[in-house]
Amino acid sequence: MTNRLIEGQSAIAGELAEADFGDIRLGRRLGTIAARLTAAPSAAFPQALGKGADLEAFYRFIRNDAVKFESLLQPHVTATVSRCAQDREVLAVHDTSEFRFGGVRKDLGRLGQSGRGFLGHFTLAVSADDKRDPLGTLGVETWTRTEKTPTALRREKQLEYVDVCHLPNEQDRWWRAIATAEQAVKGRTSLIHVMDSEADDYALMSKLVEDHLRWVIRLCYDRALAGVSRSEKTKEVVARARVLCRKKVHLSRRRRQPGGAKRPRTKVRESRLATLAMSASAVTFRRPSYCKDSAPSLSVNIVSVREVNPPRDEEPVEWLLITTEPIDDEQGILKVVDCYRGRWRIEEFFKALKTGCAFEKRQLDSKQTLLNALGLFVPVAWHLLRLRTAARSTQTIPAQTVLDDDQLLVLRRASRRPLPKRLTAQNALLAIARLGGHLPSNGDPGWQVLGRGYQDLLMMVAGYRLATGKM
Repeated sequence: MTNRLIEGQSAIAGELAEADFGDIRLGRRLGTIAARLTAAPSAAFPQALGKGADLEAFYRFIRNDAVKFESLLQPHVTATVSRCAQDREVLAVHDTSEFRFGGVRKDLGRLGQSGRGFLGHFTLAVSADDKRDPLGTLGVETWTRTEKTPTALRREKQLEYVDVCHLPNEQDRWWRAIATAEQAVKGRTSLIHVMDSEADDYALMSKLVEDHLRWVIRLCYDRALAGVSRSEKTKEVVARARVLCRKKVHLSRRRRQPGGAKRPRTKVRESRLATLAMSASAVTFRRPSYCKDSAPSLSVNIVSVREVNPPRDEEPVEWLLITTEPIDDEQGILKVVDCYRGRWRIEEFFKALKTGCAFEKRQLDSKQTLLNALGLFVPVAWHLLRLRTAARSTQTIPAQTVLDDDQLLVLRRASRRPLPKRLTAQNALLAIARLGGHLPSNGDPGWQVLGRGYQDLLMMVAGYRLATGKM
């Protein structure tokens, strides 16, 4: 990773403080709020902001009609674009997450059978190299469900897709996010859009090809092909391709996910080193009957990834990746696979938001105030994710790229064990994790204990600066 890796607490507060509300007083108040939330991301608002006048000022700020989620987020997006511009190409990873809240909250929608909350579709910029450095957020779209979705109506009334395809569809969010990200970077870097199988949509892929954009999408549907027997579909044709290359990759641990126990890709697994066998095929999708406005056929490349000899009782990794990236040689095939592997960063980002920043536990009374809080926490969650990424890096990164001089000095004095003279980022962040309660026997530190330790370090640094007159 480069020395742009982590800008530190003051930089995060600075990104937030650049928001424009048309009132300089609101900007000043935001600067104070941002600094305190960054120092204590998982703390309840009364703990992070103090009681009395400061806490009351925070609630007035977050309920102010002039304060909008988009205005809070924009400075972080601008800073993200600047970081992206340092690279020739960047992954734009897209995904959606639900945000659930208990109690009575104004203007929230339904989630599932009984839940209440809203949904957010995020675009996270990630470096395209093997470091997969999270660079920040390029866009966020939020919405609530107040009516049944076209998919739910189709299943409930046993309708054909053509009967509901004219209705507003949440699937359209993928294209809007792609267009927003492209508009944000304005050609300052080349984006490779990476999406999971929910984005396997013929109309979406047709637009991507038409606009000459770069993309990798995991296949969901066994699509019909043009130019072959009508009985043959994508998976059968791809299965005949010979293996062209193999690669060993580390698969991360996967914990139990609510509602996902029956889906192979969401089952619990332990971390392991897996051997992946890869093949590639050029195919042409035939247009589905309901996509009358799209191209009649779509020429794409498919990269097939299968795990060789998985452990007993473990589901083998198997991906079919659709792309227009070149697959002419081993290097091209491996690049497509590595692009898709970068998608996991956004899942970690959601954990940073929900657990590291305790977003779903926030006691706010309306969708407006919750969205404004989300605008405050997005750059904080990104910062926590970068800390965690550095802690797990196999690269030798100087600690000075992660922490400033005061933070390093205080960390050395606070550490329960002597730290190396030439401190690396990994050494420093393991020491921070120990402040948060991490034990070596628990394996690599998660970002949650890293966040707690970082909070403690910032509090000690604030005390040091106050005592030495550096405040």
